[in-house]
Amino acid sequence: MTARGGIAILGNGRVARAVFYYLKKNKSAGKIALLTNDNGKIKDCNLIIGALAGGLGEDCLRLALQYKKSLIDVSDLDPEFYLKRKTRIEKSGITVIAGCGFSPGLVNLILGKELSRYPDLREIEVKAGSLSPNKFFFPFLWCFEDLILEHQIPSWQIIKGKKKKFPPFAGYQKEKFFHVEAESYLCASGFENLLEKTQLKNFQCRVVRPGGFRTFFNFLRNQGFLKKDNLMLSKNILESKKQDNFTLSEIILSTENKRIIWRLRSHSKKNEKLNSMQKITAAVPALIAKLLLDNKIKQPGLVFMEDLGRDELIFDSVLSGLRKEGIAISKNQFMANSL
Repeated sequence: MTARGGIAILGNGRVARAVFYYLKKNKSAGKIALLTNDNGKIKDCNLIIGALAGGLGEDCLRLALQYKKSLIDVSDLDPEFYLKRKTRIEKSGITVIAGCGFSPGLVNLILGKELSRYPDLREIEVKAGSLSPNKFFFPFLWCFEDLILEHQIPSWQIIKGKKKKFPPFAGYQKEKFFHVEAESYLCASGFENLLEKTQLKNFQCRVVRPGGFRTFFNFLRNQGFLKKDNLMLSKNILESKKQDNFTLSEIILSTENKRIIWRLRSHSKKNEKLNSMQKITAAVPALIAKLLLDNKIKQPGLVFMEDLGRDELIFDSVLSGLRKEGIAISKNQFMANSL
């Protein structure tokens, strides 16, 4: 695959514009277009990057299959959506890289690497979210509709070797990250594909929010602020206030005698061009796009980020590129008897 035909980014929201920003820094990416619909330009591109919000995200794969263009998809869709269309993707001859953002995305890349490195992994806990140094302030940094939805749907986790379903806000616990009081809860993850492939005893995904967020969210819902007719007004109000912000993930993996902890963090000042979620989300598909256009990713068909994580060259290239963009990434390892 060459970059001659350029890249079409589907979407015009914060993540789409941030992907555009990172691709423009890579002069080998060719022409780049931000598109909100199929206006005929897609047929002239080499690659599609999907960044449409909510249910619109399904259009990204539909257009990729229609025009037979490879797709890097950041849209918030469950793995099951892609798996149901796996045969069509394979027959089309294109490459579809699903869930290529932050979490799912970068986190999956790391999980894929560690699962291939340590087949005896027994426990995984993923925590991810955004906070502000200002106490109790939550920065609404990405698609408002998707953010609201994720707190209203159930999640699947592996507990003591069994897959179990949990309601929103289940498993509440207090947290502290970088001296900021926070809380976390079990959440839908985008890791459902991994749940089916592992023999893990425990696999939990937790979303991180500032202290008091659960109470605030329930207030908004109970007072009708999240109803369809009021959603845009609530969005405009809640997104209008800007504060310094950071987006983080802590990934804890355990074998019988070893514990591994990955920590990821991006940070933005309140008036920066990109917020912390834009940085850590959009830099990933931009890096993957370069690898795909340079023929460093050669797998046809449906590819998940955990699949790419098993390739050492791809894994190292993505992490190196993220660090160059200011994303902090660290890994610590401990023997069980030293904890």
